[in-house]
Amino acid sequence: MREFSGTKGFVLAAASSGSGKTTIASAVCGVMREAGMTVQPFKVGPDFIDPTYLSLASGRTCRNLDGFPCPELMPYFYREQCLDGTKADIAVVEGVMGLYDGLGADGIYSTAWLARKLGLPVILIVDARAAATSVAATVKGFATLEPLAPDVAGVIANRVSGERHARLIGEAVQRFADIPMVGWVPHMAECAFPSRRLGLIPAGERDTTRGAMERFTQALRERLDTQALTRIARAPSGEYAEPEFPAPAAKDGGSPVRVAVADDDAFCFHYRENWRMMERLGAEMTSVSPLRDHRVPDKTDLLILPGGYPEEFREELMGNKNFTQSVRDFANRGCVYAECGGMVYLCRNFVDLIDADAVMTERLSRFGYVEGRALTDNLIMKRGETVRAHEFHYSKLEGTPPGAFSVRKFSRPEEEWTDGHSMNGGRLLATYLHINFYSRPESARMMLQQAAGLRP
Repeated sequence: MREFSGTKGFVLAAASSGSGKTTIASAVCGVMREAGMTVQPFKVGPDFIDPTYLSLASGRTCRNLDGFPCPELMPYFYREQCLDGTKADIAVVEGVMGLYDGLGADGIYSTAWLARKLGLPVILIVDARAAATSVAATVKGFATLEPLAPDVAGVIANRVSGERHARLIGEAVQRFADIPMVGWVPHMAECAFPSRRLGLIPAGERDTTRGAMERFTQALRERLDTQALTRIARAPSGEYAEPEFPAPAAKDGGSPVRVAVADDDAFCFHYRENWRMMERLGAEMTSVSPLRDHRVPDKTDLLILPGGYPEEFREELMGNKNFTQSVRDFANRGCVYAECGGMVYLCRNFVDLIDADAVMTERLSRFGYVEGRALTDNLIMKRGETVRAHEFHYSKLEGTPPGAFSVRKFSRPEEEWTDGHSMNGGRLLATYLHINFYSRPESARMMLQQAAGLRP
């Protein structure tokens, strides 16, 4: 354990989903960046889409602070990213869902849990449509929910009708909840970020995203007390634990394992920590685009296909016949790890490596934190070993039954199903599980060792 010292920050939370967290968090990053600050964004929970907006607004890569896979490492992730390259002047942490929404009634791994874990103050974003003094009641309730309440130190009101409405809300919140309103934003439906099944459309997909973000940032800049927000921010205190890493992996002769990671609009659901984990274990990392590139890079040992939206880009992906043939050829000689959308891409109606069809569903097929237990030895685990993960998808596979993992819902252990395909003698693994390898560094090393052609 080490004594923590580092960048000041705060958490932007809300009463519920749909309150405008990502829009306001992006705008806050933009305003502070314009003021000359180096801003480090974070996103609570296992979200891959909202971070694309925070990264665009801040100019720095947004990292996840997801307590479920490795709760003890949240202070470490915060500190490490704030010190990555140029030290950040301030950290902006966007919450997930409502402030207290997590596992069970106690809200484990919620935004409030994370704020308490790091000792960071919370700025509560409140949807103020058709309310005034009632906003104060909402704020006071959220600030005093013992024993779960973090330090709610400020309020930003969203969808405010005008200056008079804003003054009334600010007076009521200060008087009845004893908490300052540090900013407000008018209703700007024309600047709303577009959505689809899994939430917002990733920031890079639409040319209009930057313009909408700039208009909202301008609106907030005129109504945000940046100095008050900076005074509220504070650095986490206490001790933090560093992860323990296994020995690096390498090929015979000591050359690094070469890893190619699909990274484009169709495959953008990344735990960025996993890239760093691979590098710490000696891997040589590069990115590849199944949408634009002609083939898997030469001398690749391991191809990683993360989640994303392959179904939205099916025409472009299937039109890139050279790349799909390259994936088929590579699977015969190298190792392939595919998560969720990456697994969909390997099905019959795309690359045709898995003997099953990917079918889109009208409702979420699976959603939430899970635990997977390996049913056989595979690319990342030995039979009987377990891993924490999450699932979030609107698709299912029809064809050869899955058999790689037995999966159970963490909040409802009686709910259990089978997932994943382990093929080619264990050199190919495709699964709906999204895994943060900091929770199982030995799995990342096992995958690299097998890609190197060595016994795991």
